[in-house]
Amino acid sequence: MAQLTANELVYLKIYFTNHVSSEIRFPYDVPDIAECESYLLEEMKFYLVVYHPYQVLIESIINDSFKTDMVFVYPPHVIAIAALFLSRVVDQGNQSDVEAQQWYADLNVDVTDVLQVVDELLAIYEVWTGYVDEKMPDMVSRYIADIAASC
Repeated sequence: MAQLTANELVYLKIYFTNHVSSEIRFPYDVPDIAECESYLLEEMKFYLVVYHPYQVLIESIINDSFKTDMVFVYPPHVIAIAALFLSRVVDQGNQSDVEAQQWYADLNVDVTDVLQVVDELLAIYEVWTGYVDEKMPDMVSRYIADIAASC
């Protein structure tokens, strides 16, 4: 592989700066794109606010996922889909309608990962609901004894 001298590099830079970049033509310039954006906004009636029906519930479920190691194990989109699933179950009580099943199928995500995240979240909620301060010293001492026994 031959090395280029400084003069050759300067010549190539000048050539490509003057010739190659000037040959690239885009059919639309900035004013055209801005005009199309205004048409799009006008068609949407300038309504850019989107309300999500499960927003608060999803945020609390996702915040709960940060208290576990699942954020290191599963990709963010899987955790988000599991949060959507759980929030819909909490809100509507079941997942039996065909439209929801088709929507989850169209996501092209591994369902086993989503269900594992859901199971982990449900297990955490079960532990949190059974938490009693008086039981903690006993639980910690058993945990330490288990660690000492395994070493």
